Amino acid sequence: MSTDDLHRARKRRVEALTTIAESFLASGPQELSGGDRQQIVVHVDAETLKHSHAGRCDLEQGPSIAAETARRLACDASLVAIVENEQGEPLNVGRKTRTIPPAIRRALNSRDRGCRFPGCAFKRYVDGHHVKHWAHGGETKLSNLVTLCRFHHRLVHEGCVEIQTLDDGAFRFVRPNGQTYESPPPAATEWTRLVAAHEADQLRVMATTAITRWTGEALDLDIAIGSLMERRANRVPESTDLSRTRQFGLHR
Repeated sequence: MSTDDLHRARKRRVEALTTIAESFLASGPQELSGGDRQQIVVHVDAETLKHSHAGRCDLEQGPSIAAETARRLACDASLVAIVENEQGEPLNVGRKTRTIPPAIRRALNSRDRGCRFPGCAFKRYVDGHHVKHWAHGGETKLSNLVTLCRFHHRLVHEGCVEIQTLDDGAFRFVRPNGQTYESPPPAATEWTRLVAAHEADQLRVMATTAITRWTGEALDLDIAIGSLMERRANRVPESTDLSRTRQFGLHR
């Protein structure tokens, strides 16, 4: 199996596992109402979300999480704003809204057609990411949004990867050390080694090298095995002793 085939197989397994998990969350073991399917509730103070100040930032009935993790989850989620008094008692509960409205989501999917991280080919199970987070004043508009798969969305937030919007609308992904992510040719190391091996063996690979005259008929195993055995027999010297002859299965 080639490196590309192995990479595609791994992606299919990841997508299959995600499909199983999402199907389970959607349908069982107990049927959920439409609005509550696949819902994870995160409670976070506005100042914590905006400036990473000390404050509440945890899963409902669960552990605390990092503020950057909460910002990643809030990039593409449903929001309910709750105003509380000094004692933490709710004074006003707002309406549930989407951070990325459906119309903008459709335009984003049409423009990006999958994860925009250099070298990534994932098209399913992706999130909309705010280049400048809405908690920091970023607008929810197409020019401030980019599609990322779950892995690279986590890398951008928790890995401190900066996304820069260029003049032509493209995006540049910059590591914390200032280096940019590039998109090298797939399996570059492997194909350069293959070319070097061909040159060492003086093999000339052309456009017609892989063309076969086979028309799809079934393989005659009897002829194939007989031919292989005959070729093996012809390679055994006449002076070969009996033990070597038995090793090749030619003793009668």
